[in-house]
Amino acid sequence: MSDLCYLVADIGATHARFQCCELNAQGMPSLLGEPLILATKDYSAAAALTAAVNSHWPERAYAGALIAVAGPVDLSTGDVTVLNTGLLLPHGVLENDFGCPVLCVNDFYAQAHAVPYLHDVLTLLSKSAQADLPAVVNAQPKALLGPGSGLGMAALIPEPANQWRVLASEGGHADLATGSFLEAELWSVLAQEHPHVCWETVLSGPGLVNLYRAVSSIWGSKAEALSPAEISAAGMAMSDPVCHQTLETFAGLLGSAAANFALTVGARGGVYLGGGLVAKLSGFLEASPLRRRFDERGDLSTYVQAIPLHLITQPEPGLLGASYCLASSIRQSSL
Repeated sequence: MSDLCYLVADIGATHARFQCCELNAQGMPSLLGEPLILATKDYSAAAALTAAVNSHWPERAYAGALIAVAGPVDLSTGDVTVLNTGLLLPHGVLENDFGCPVLCVNDFYAQAHAVPYLHDVLTLLSKSAQADLPAVVNAQPKALLGPGSGLGMAALIPEPANQWRVLASEGGHADLATGSFLEAELWSVLAQEHPHVCWETVLSGPGLVNLYRAVSSIWGSKAEALSPAEISAAGMAMSDPVCHQTLETFAGLLGSAAANFALTVGARGGVYLGGGLVAKLSGFLEASPLRRRFDERGDLSTYVQAIPLHLITQPEPGLLGASYCLASSIRQSSL
């Protein structure tokens, strides 16, 4: 490692990941060493989190830092709060503690910068789509969605010289749109417990639990105190019919959310599904209603059937995206 490098971070409600990176002569990033992975819930203040990072790399000097956080950035102050935890990361504290300029961005805004450079993806094509995608598809807008602790979204717009402009989105908090009588019934159950039923209410780790409870209510069975991992395991093993129905419904809703977002931003270059849940459920999702529900868009079914749907299986895409976001910010002189 060089004596001077950059720091990148991907901070979500579950994990806070940090890693050093450097830029080559062309301004392209390379992640260095192994990431530092901390449990976000163990930190109630920014100073404690920065102290843990500085103690891990005690003699490191940073030329700059890019901190990607699962939450919107306050454009007036640069401060950001981790949604679902309430952890406040004041911009001034970060710059003081890390001793360098710091840029805070939304986590999916950062992760979207990795999309053109991903190499571990599982591609799901419509049955009517050609296996060899035309080159023109790769130059079209792309979309990224990720169910994890929440539901992140971002879009990529192509620009000259093989560059991409990333548009941040909070589309995960848009109203849930049901696509079947079962989903409409589930919505009516969810609406009794949640003042606002949005995509994130069902398409996230906590959302999977919400969905399981709603399916249990409709089936007239008692909802056990299961974690998202336990629901996923039982559903994939088909050892519990309610958990299996929950996963099937989750996959269908995810397909609908992805297609709606693709139509909204014109993502004919592909839709990428990331987040911790997708990586763990990739085998199940491949054979699930996900792609079928993605394709069912009425008059525009042919339009979306030509859009490739990619499941991201690459490790640490958030840190990879943060490093490319850092490089882009330096090119634009915003860091």
